Amino acid sequence: MKLGLLSIAAVAAWALVGCGSDDKGASSASTAGPTSSATASTDNLPLVAFAQANSTDPWRQQFDAEIKAEAEKHKAEFNFEEQPGEDDANKQMGVISTFMVRSPKVLLVSPVTIAVQKEVEKAFDAKVPVILLDRGIPGDKYTVHVGGDNVEIGRQAGEFIAKQLKGKGTVLMIQGISNVDAATDRKNGAMETFKKYPGIKVVLGDDCKFQRQAAQNYMESYLQKGEPFDAVYAHNDEMAIGAFQAYDHFANKPKVKPLFVGIDGCQKEVIDMIKAGKLDATFRYPDPGPKGLQIAADIIKGNMPKDKKVVLPTELVTKENADKYLAENPNLAK
Repeated sequence: MKLGLLSIAAVAAWALVGCGSDDKGASSASTAGPTSSATASTDNLPLVAFAQANSTDPWRQQFDAEIKAEAEKHKAEFNFEEQPGEDDANKQMGVISTFMVRSPKVLLVSPVTIAVQKEVEKAFDAKVPVILLDRGIPGDKYTVHVGGDNVEIGRQAGEFIAKQLKGKGTVLMIQGISNVDAATDRKNGAMETFKKYPGIKVVLGDDCKFQRQAAQNYMESYLQKGEPFDAVYAHNDEMAIGAFQAYDHFANKPKVKPLFVGIDGCQKEVIDMIKAGKLDATFRYPDPGPKGLQIAADIIKGNMPKDKKVVLPTELVTKENADKYLAENPNLAK
């Protein structure tokens, strides 16, 4: 396949920078180029390549661990290799281009942003089955998308908050990356619910990029304004933790602790904070890795997926079911 100038530049940049780990990182490489995550590539088995968005945030650490465990079950069927894009769309485009030179039988991509759409579509046009994991892209040039329903999760989070507030109060929404569909969907789903409650006022907070420290900094600034709020709805748990930490260290706390609600349910730290009454709830965003690899195995056997979208279910975690959730999910990120 011929590479455009942008792709060549991205590949070159990738070779110079290599790969590091700092969010939620079980899988990273210290050398340039894709490296095997689960199987040796010394035989003639087909290649299943995975371009991960990053391997540093807690949810993606769990994601990496579980997709590797699933790959081990299929090591007699295909070689599995993963390379993270370090939350840089250009780097991820370079990763995809490099994988494509090696003619993978299946390409899995968890997009950094929709900016990688062009490279995904090139792979699809080259007749390589493309499985999108977690985040999607516009259009239909992919084989199947596997992930949770972020709009529905947002609806359920909004309903939980509205009921806890008895239909009246101010909700501060701390947002994720603005051009990533997960953040947009989690916002839109919650707003759809909040509109049913005239007594609920929503303050749309900053784009804190799904990062704990950014959310903590934003929350510190918001608290200094002295504006009242009754609940914090964060688009992921890392931001919910950051917001709570800012609140917890603030000298003039409200007499009644606001609600703190996040999404992901992938960290033991989060569940422990729920048990301690610091956070009030999280909604599990299911890990799409194992299902994605199962579909890849089927494709290699000649069984293409019948559905364009595979939706995985969510789960509400509160103090009441936190112990049960921990017992049922032993691989949560620490």
